[in-house]
Amino acid sequence: MCALVQPTAQERSAFSVIKVNAMLLRIIYVSRASSSLPLELKDILASSRKNNRALRVTGAMGFLDGLYLQYLEGDASVVTTLYKRIEEDPRHSEPKILESKAISERAFPGWSMGLLTWNDETKKVFQKFNLSGSLDLYDADAATIDSLVRSLAASANWMALS
Repeated sequence: MCALVQPTAQERSAFSVIKVNAMLLRIIYVSRASSSLPLELKDILASSRKNNRALRVTGAMGFLDGLYLQYLEGDASVVTTLYKRIEEDPRHSEPKILESKAISERAFPGWSMGLLTWNDETKKVFQKFNLSGSLDLYDADAATIDSLVRSLAASANWMALS
């Protein structure tokens, strides 16, 4: 038989201090896939959902023209450690952080992953936030990358994977 043990007032107070002081961090990065249409995409989705839920990491991930564009948010130390693992993952090459920023709340309280293609809508969204006119995600403007990812994830071209 199991007994439910209630935390003491002191333990509840200590937990709330930890909770309040935990800093949320957003990292948005781009990386090249090891192949242009990686077969492990489904594996990445499955492991991301499982691991990120356990780590309380949320965000969105898009795949476009052989590139991953990922938006990670969660506890700063957890997100930083996760990104370091991604840097060492052989499925990713040339990872580049486009933005790393402390945040007060999550933009993606759930998890989303989508496959994108360059079409008129995607190009229009990308060019709205990338004034250089380039369609290279590595050239994305750091000042607008957050809005770019949110707009892409909200577009009709975001084919969500389950």
